Amino acid sequence: MEAEICAANYFVFPFLRQLHGKGQGRGQSKELDTRLPEAETDATSSDRWPLAVTYADLWGPMVNSSAVSQSHARWSLGMGRAGSVSAERARPILLGHSLQVGPATITERGRDAVEGFNVFKGLTGKNDELRSEKVETGKDEDSVAVRRRKEIEREIERASVLRKRFDIHIAGQNVPAPLESFEELISRYGCDSYLVGNLSKLGFHEPTPIQRQAIPILLSGRECFACAPTGSGKTLAFLFPLLMKIKPGSKGGVKAVILCPTRELAAQTVRECKKLAKGRKYYIKLMTKDLSKSGNFKDMHCDILVSTPLRLDHAVKKRDLDLSSVEYLVLDESDKLFELGFVEVIDSVVEACSNPSIIRSLFSATLPDSIEALARTIMHDAIRIIVGRKNSASSLIKQKLIFAGTERGKLLALRQSFQESLNPPVLIFVQSKERAKELYKELAFDDVRADVIHADLNEQQRQDAVDNLRAGKTWVLIATEVIARGMDFKGVNCVINYDFPESAAAYIHRIGRSGRAGRSGEAITFFTEEDKPFLRNIANVLVSSGCEVPSWIMALPKLKRKKHRVDRDPISTIPDED
Repeated sequence: MEAEICAANYFVFPFLRQLHGKGQGRGQSKELDTRLPEAETDATSSDRWPLAVTYADLWGPMVNSSAVSQSHARWSLGMGRAGSVSAERARPILLGHSLQVGPATITERGRDAVEGFNVFKGLTGKNDELRSEKVETGKDEDSVAVRRRKEIEREIERASVLRKRFDIHIAGQNVPAPLESFEELISRYGCDSYLVGNLSKLGFHEPTPIQRQAIPILLSGRECFACAPTGSGKTLAFLFPLLMKIKPGSKGGVKAVILCPTRELAAQTVRECKKLAKGRKYYIKLMTKDLSKSGNFKDMHCDILVSTPLRLDHAVKKRDLDLSSVEYLVLDESDKLFELGFVEVIDSVVEACSNPSIIRSLFSATLPDSIEALARTIMHDAIRIIVGRKNSASSLIKQKLIFAGTERGKLLALRQSFQESLNPPVLIFVQSKERAKELYKELAFDDVRADVIHADLNEQQRQDAVDNLRAGKTWVLIATEVIARGMDFKGVNCVINYDFPESAAAYIHRIGRSGRAGRSGEAITFFTEEDKPFLRNIANVLVSSGCEVPSWIMALPKLKRKKHRVDRDPISTIPDED
């Protein structure tokens, strides 16, 4: 019996050969005939299997005329033992290399040719499909990655353009993009519409530079230092994220603490916070003297607590105020809080706020390097934000330096200034409460509605003095440094430094009571012969704000000392007896 097996794996062999097999049937041995067969003339067979070859022709060149060596070629039969014929399946093995032919039907010569299939063809097709799918998937993934990368690059470029436009300088890793508008708070951070509505009702239609950058940072859970000019909206920049993040009326203790250097600033912060939170039942508390000494903090509901450092420290140590659940700690006018005498109290408050996930932030118009280094010891991965030039005054304030010669000359220059143009409300700063009382007595009989505020007044008297100025009942308010920090007197047209400020930082905060919220302002500073050695430090602030300064002042040596206080004569126009 002769058989033909289709060898479809033609790519293995560069020539066509025929495969012949003789055998007496199932289970009998089979010899290999190496004789070349006659050409196949069966049209049907050749059409159906143009690649069919006999095994003799296939093995012929590699074996002798009698038989194929068992070590080189043999038949492995799918249905029988080695060396026997299987009518169901046959597989040739050549020189240790297996060639899968597949199922075959063995017929006598002259009958239909062997029918078979190529196993590799199916596998190859599947592999090609898999490779094609992987290539397509890879292309899709690459295109998505490219689009995402381009989108990130566009966001970074847009943020950079905004910062450059509003003179915002940042230092830190992965800083969130600044806001383009308040409406973006809804789309980016899911802010409740009532909060944005309250902003509009209060007249805040566009965020200020510090608000554009500080709000996204705090909403992203990052800590920050913020240094921006006076009157630039720093209070709203830290209040708004607190109101967005804290659930109103939540139980479980105080959620946010805001520290301010003065009682007046703390009271002002509470008022502004309540305006922003209108429409929701937030528990916003001011740490008063009575509350600090006799408050029942265990039963007190409080979301946001605003206080001065000493009162808060007293409540923690003496009244067992628990601050372990505080999520946000804000230090307003932070450089003043870190001055000598406050550092230990601040450390105590920071230690009491023991929540490991607390977010701390510092805001001020001046941020000396020494204070920043000290503050970084209590912060983690903080971002620094500077609007404009660091430690500079607002460019909206017109600043002047006036030489008065002596203390008596300053009082004459002040009265002359009032006679020429009194544009109330006006703030006058002196260096001590004694001098504030003296100047108030001098102006009491002039045709000027003057009042005074200093540390010897009780809390109600101080608040009345501030309210009277805001209401227009007072034209001129004489003050010490007590209201130089953070107090917002909307519409103050002029600030007069009757006594030369002790430092450049004090000067910046004093004159910053005018020129707020985009309005223009004026600042006049008197100086005498005793003040000349300290003039250069203040002149540098004027230059950085774009004001003109005489060249002889800029030629003066710059003192290394940061602060100074001159012993001055009493304020009076009465000549000395001698």
